[in-house]
Amino acid sequence: MILITLLGNCKKVMGYSSLLLEKQSASINEIVSFLEKTALESKANFSIDNHLLVVNGIDSSLLDTNESLVQNGDTVTVVPIIHGG
Repeated sequence: MILITLLGNCKKVMGYSSLLLEKQSASINEIVSFLEKTALESKANFSIDNHLLVVNGIDSSLLDTNESLVQNGDTVTVVPIIHGG
């Protein structure tokens, strides 16, 4: 399973502090699709364009591609672009 932690406004809008993606591995694109589907199901106003995905502490934009695989046991953190420090 892949743990997806939601921070800031994302947590408030989605109604969850974390989600579990029950797959052994998933690409960044698959995780984005999962988040968008979850948002639609909970009628949340969520756009990945306003968020960063951090995989095990590394900004996903620094990984090779959006097809980079996240593995079982990894943590993905969804961080709003506008956030406090």
